[in-house]
Amino acid sequence: MLKGGVPGNKVSLIIVPIVAAAGLTIPKSSTRAITSPSGTADSMEVLAPVAFNPEELNKIVSEENACIIWGGALETAPADNILIEIERPLHMDPIGLMIPSILTKKLSLGVKKLVLDIPVGEGTKFISPDKGKQFAYLFKEIAGNVGIEAECALTLAHQPIGHAVGPALEAKEALTLLRDYSAGPNSLIEKSTDLAGILLEMSGKAPKGMGQNLAKDILSSGKAYEKMKKIIEAQGGNPEIKPEEIELGLYVKEFFSSKDGYIVEVNNSIINRIAKTAGCPNSKTSGVEIIKKQGAKIKEGDIVFRIYSHSESKLRKAEKIYNATGGPIRLGGMVIERV
Repeated sequence: MLKGGVPGNKVSLIIVPIVAAAGLTIPKSSTRAITSPSGTADSMEVLAPVAFNPEELNKIVSEENACIIWGGALETAPADNILIEIERPLHMDPIGLMIPSILTKKLSLGVKKLVLDIPVGEGTKFISPDKGKQFAYLFKEIAGNVGIEAECALTLAHQPIGHAVGPALEAKEALTLLRDYSAGPNSLIEKSTDLAGILLEMSGKAPKGMGQNLAKDILSSGKAYEKMKKIIEAQGGNPEIKPEEIELGLYVKEFFSSKDGYIVEVNNSIINRIAKTAGCPNSKTSGVEIIKKQGAKIKEGDIVFRIYSHSESKLRKAEKIYNATGGPIRLGGMVIERV
């Protein structure tokens, strides 16, 4: 399962234990964040080590049918690692390099079936569904040519997935959902189980159209949480860690609504800027929380946004971006304009 392009996209931390709990083998190899506040490897590293050599990796996967690791440590695609190190400081993640970057790493892990998450919309690599589809068809063709059965899912990317952005905050939100299905958030539940469901259908664990139902059953029953605890332990982490025990940035700033209204927009680009200025992804404890999202009714004085940072000076810089841009949360009434 591959993802990218939208803040807070911690779905792999939910998908991997769901699929593994269903009895399938799912070695999840991920890069660290390139242009976003947190990559899957950055968030997983809050819960357990993610850098392993091939022998260590084989042991983990043979024990638990799964792993969530940083692919760079394996040195299975050394040229790709070099390119990523060039791209990261330039804040680049060019589309032309995505397919070889993805497939070389998946081939090295022996992957046979793959679901590619393609977020589409403002602020992503694919501004329109048509552009996303063009990439999907090309990806499926090339993947098939090298022996990987691939399906692609075009997903909504108009606002973050869940409420948390940043390594520790995303790990906390994912672990909270795994432990308690009723904790939501709905966007994380729906996207995670939708993508996991596709894999379950591709692998014959569920009939076509029924994969998401099975994924939700595994998640809500606690089986995915128990599997995640075993994965954490196999990778050298503490399987009994509680979401509330995850360390967050010491310096915190909250922002409040100045009026009543409805949230009509949540700007991903501004969220990314603020989170990275606060210290993400290098500082695991830094990040942001989007308290209320698009469509929510807001009253004057309600908390709408929160910044965490490991550094007081970085918090102040992030606060300046919030104030200069007006923040990522845009309010409006039910009347758009009086003419």
